[in-house]
Amino acid sequence: MKRNSFLLLGGLIMLAMIAACSSVPKTPEVVEPPRNPIELAKEAAGNGMDNYEAGSYNEAITAFEQAIVLFEEAAPTAGELDSIAVNIERMKLNIATSRNSQAEESFQDQIFVEAIQHYEQALEIYNALEPVTITSEELEANKIRLYNNLAITNQRAGNFEESVRYYDLILAKEPNNAEVLNFKFNVLNNDIRDEQRAFQSLKDYADASNDVNAFIMLAGKYADKGNNEQATLYYERALSSRPDANTYKALANFYRQTTQWAKSNEILLRFVATTPEQSEMLIAYRLIGDNYSKLNNRAKMAEYFEKALAIEEDSQIALALASYYNGSSNWNKVVSFATMALRGAPRNADALLLRGNAYYRLNRFNEARTDLELIRNDARHGANATALLNAIANRRP
Repeated sequence: MKRNSFLLLGGLIMLAMIAACSSVPKTPEVVEPPRNPIELAKEAAGNGMDNYEAGSYNEAITAFEQAIVLFEEAAPTAGELDSIAVNIERMKLNIATSRNSQAEESFQDQIFVEAIQHYEQALEIYNALEPVTITSEELEANKIRLYNNLAITNQRAGNFEESVRYYDLILAKEPNNAEVLNFKFNVLNNDIRDEQRAFQSLKDYADASNDVNAFIMLAGKYADKGNNEQATLYYERALSSRPDANTYKALANFYRQTTQWAKSNEILLRFVATTPEQSEMLIAYRLIGDNYSKLNNRAKMAEYFEKALAIEEDSQIALALASYYNGSSNWNKVVSFATMALRGAPRNADALLLRGNAYYRLNRFNEARTDLELIRNDARHGANATALLNAIANRRP
């Protein structure tokens, strides 16, 4: 009996509540605006940019991916002005840029495996991208930069064959890229330690392409290894293919390194005939003069050193000429070149003695005395200076 009363009471409460509710005014129904995926996509893209600038690359990528989904959702009803394809391309490029930034951070932290993963993810995006606003050339340049980054990072990670593979991908696009050829050679030669393969790789390329830069590089590598016979062969092939200033310089330098002074001068004179810029002409004249010095042809040495000094003064070369002309008793030239040497090194004892002696021979005793007094106590030249000063003092009127 008590139980039934409890149930009845409960029922009454519910009814009372229902009655009370029925007397409360109804709240107006809120009607949500229709879903606008384009606006949501733009909002996601903005969030992505904010996260990227804050260095939160994972969150940026998530936002850019969300934006792509929303732009794709909007595509069936979007108009031409909505630029859906352009925006999707932009988001994909943003994701690739974010992956690159992640890779760079990992590389700086020397987490090379992680860096490789991020670079490869960026490369996947570029490989799958159908250009809309980006040009094919720009897209190709992005890929080549990634190939280079992947080559370097794989090398640092110890994945040397992968490094070579990525360098080959660059060379397939840029066969005349001497820098990449050199990097590939170094990985094969220094990291994989397969000298034969390294040289054969470069040799095959040089022979197939007939590229002068490859000939010069191969010649230089042979020279570094002391194989002057092969180095000469490829330098001469470069010269026959492209007899220009760069080839002349490389070959002349090789001949100097191998003490073939006459051959070096033969090439340098051909270089001078190309009328290079004054700065390069200056270097050539100095080298020719030095080569003639090594050949004990001092007259020719003096000729080309004078040509060099006509372009730019140099104390050491001027002193060498003063010494040469002292030996041939050409006192005026001794004075001229010793004076030039002293402009660059005012206390040079060698130059002061040479000029003091020349002044003495020219009977310009006051000028001679001034120079010689400066070196009277010089450890090397003091005795000679004193003897000349005494000769001046004891000369007959």
